[in-house]
Amino acid sequence: MLLAGCSPRVATSFWKIGTEADSVRPGYAVMAEGKKVRHCYPITEWRTTDEKEDVYHQLHHHGVAVESELMAYRIYFDKKQTIDPYCKKKPQLELAQSHWYPNDSLLALGYGDDILRVSGTVGVGSVKYWNGKKQVHIEPVAERSQRIVSQKKNEATIEVAVKGWIVPTANSQELTADMSTRYTMHAGHRDMRCDVSLSEPVDGLCTGVQTIPAKGGSDTTTIILPNGVLLASWGTDWPVNDSAKYAKETVGLAVTIH
Repeated sequence: MLLAGCSPRVATSFWKIGTEADSVRPGYAVMAEGKKVRHCYPITEWRTTDEKEDVYHQLHHHGVAVESELMAYRIYFDKKQTIDPYCKKKPQLELAQSHWYPNDSLLALGYGDDILRVSGTVGVGSVKYWNGKKQVHIEPVAERSQRIVSQKKNEATIEVAVKGWIVPTANSQELTADMSTRYTMHAGHRDMRCDVSLSEPVDGLCTGVQTIPAKGGSDTTTIILPNGVLLASWGTDWPVNDSAKYAKETVGLAVTIH
């Protein structure tokens, strides 16, 4: 574990939920999410060609994650592909211990937590499609996948990809495309770099930040930069539905588009 004062580092986290029979797999661990106990093992890649397969609930913390000593992000493995942030109270790597869901003991030691209820919103920097009226999820597709592309001491890259995406074009012309979205995080940074690759030109990709609360009420800012646009929001909301245990969190989100 990286403690305050140590060299900056990055790490990735990607876990498949299994059974006790998976205890023979390398890296097997028993994890908790609230009152749930899960038998999990680490993976570097997962894919599905069945749109009805509920991969979201087959993966611990619901998708691939990456962290620096200052911040962590996970990306939902489903049509939303939403990016969800986990904030740190002190500079250290935490996901190897908290697995995104810190228990009371870890929280008492000053561990961070998931501080934003993203639901079906854009979260912070998620890649969506704009149908002319609103953002829509990336669906339907022939295949979805997530993987850890690389992990070095100071840099890690994760990828979210789809194949055979039937793009809902405004003129109703059929367009099928493959899309790969790579997120790279560096040690000592809170931000990630996002690079999108497409097999066909697609007009209508969008991103942004959610308002907080999601239904409105946050302060929002748009700034035109010499080489792009900065979108930002700031607000306060409960991070989860259990408002009896969790206090409201104040969050600032920002995305720069080049």
